[in-house]
Amino acid sequence: MNPQSDIYKFTAAVNKARKAHQIWNHPMQEQYVLDNFYSFSRGEFLVAVTNSNNVVQVTVPNTPFADGTTVCNVFYPTTDCQKVTNKSVNVYLLNGESKIYVPQGSAALDTP
Repeated sequence: MNPQSDIYKFTAAVNKARKAHQIWNHPMQEQYVLDNFYSFSRGEFLVAVTNSNNVVQVTVPNTPFADGTTVCNVFYPTTDCQKVTNKSVNVYLLNGESKIYVPQGSAALDTP
């Protein structure tokens, strides 16, 4: 294993976020579905994925986050954050990327 590889870092971020939010204690809630986009939540843990290599922009409504909460993507916790408005999160995916949003201040975003 190479802890400097992108896939290692990606997997470590996912596992850290899963543990920090104990997602196994929360039911899966489907959030938004399109032909090229899928989003679900488990507690305050919002996952967004795509099957497209094109730009996908979606406003996910009725997220588990309260208005005014700042949420951050666990893969880019210092540069990909936004404030929740109307319980919605604006998701921008490029080149097939995936994102996991959690509240700012979460242990999932702490750097080692």
